[in-house]
Amino acid sequence: MKSFWRYLGGTVVKPIGTFQALQADPKRVSKSFKAILLIGILYTITVAMLAAGGALITAPAFITLSPENYYFWEMFFAFPVVAMGWILAAGFAQLLSKWGKGSGTFEGTLAALGFAVTVPQFVTWITETVFAVLLLLGMKQEEFMELSARPGFWQTFVIAYQVLAVVWMFFLITFAVGISQKLKWWKAILVGLLTTALFMTEMIIFIR
Repeated sequence: MKSFWRYLGGTVVKPIGTFQALQADPKRVSKSFKAILLIGILYTITVAMLAAGGALITAPAFITLSPENYYFWEMFFAFPVVAMGWILAAGFAQLLSKWGKGSGTFEGTLAALGFAVTVPQFVTWITETVFAVLLLLGMKQEEFMELSARPGFWQTFVIAYQVLAVVWMFFLITFAVGISQKLKWWKAILVGLLTTALFMTEMIIFIR
């Protein structure tokens, strides 16, 4: 039985073997919840820094909150949104897998997906935390927006790190579902794609 940190690191370097080992761990769901809790807490801290730095959201919000105070309120719902997305994605993957003749359990899928959705979010969390630190050090948000809007390295970087996170999440979710539900590879890809789309949609609605 591996420790939480070995599962977290294993998801990065050896996801297939890690998800296979996770299925046999009697504490797999609690360890997976720790991953969700970790990224939820880290994002909440970053959102608090953005609020303190006076950051404004850069895309229209789907919920009726003032752009000036959005990050303040997001401190209170960042973790619940991530946790809800995790459970919703697991239930959705379980349902789709049953239609695809999957034979895994909801607990096994929930456990694997916890690490699968957490690890790629470190890519976006690190980048957004750096931005939050720069704001607190005195950088103006307008300066960053101007840099990222101008064709060149920074615009490419901003697009690339977000695409990387989503693509990585898709692959990890596909591995997680395929292993936990014992699906054929093409079915795992289809379920993985739809599950990733559901999780990302929920995140896009609430998280800025």
